[in-house]
Amino acid sequence: MSLKDAHFHQVLSAAALSGTPLADQFDTTTYSDSVSMKKYNKAYFFVYWGAVSGAGTADLTILASDDAGVTTEHATAIPFRYKHITVPDTNAAWVAAATVKTSGVASGMCIIEVNAEDLPLVAGVKYEYCRLKSIEDDNYTKLGGIIIIMDEPRYAQDVSEVVTA
Repeated sequence: MSLKDAHFHQVLSAAALSGTPLADQFDTTTYSDSVSMKKYNKAYFFVYWGAVSGAGTADLTILASDDAGVTTEHATAIPFRYKHITVPDTNAAWVAAATVKTSGVASGMCIIEVNAEDLPLVAGVKYEYCRLKSIEDDNYTKLGGIIIIMDEPRYAQDVSEVVTA
């Protein structure tokens, strides 16, 4: 990943509940914003947390869709690569997966890499959007968030366009 031409997306909407650190960020089931891969080859989802009580886990999945809403009737889980960071300055190796369980540590990060080539072609329509889905496994309060970085732009731009609908 080279951040030279990357587009950074910090989500601030209350509906998406990601980006800005919030108490109990990953309570029950939450979603990130949907981002368009139309002009980018890669998207990185940085999921970070610090536990307020306990060190529970969550299951993370990337959903692709033909619309920005990534409605459940159009959503398709897609493969991705991820790595865990559970100790400062120590990175695990990249692992290919279709879902990942976060580490049960009090403070950590999971980085998910999505490749635009993995977005499916369904009924003649190439899916363009993706977002992260998080399902809490156990009820522990965590302060955390999700930052999305769009990388490897297909067209060079000095000022990148909005990637959410």
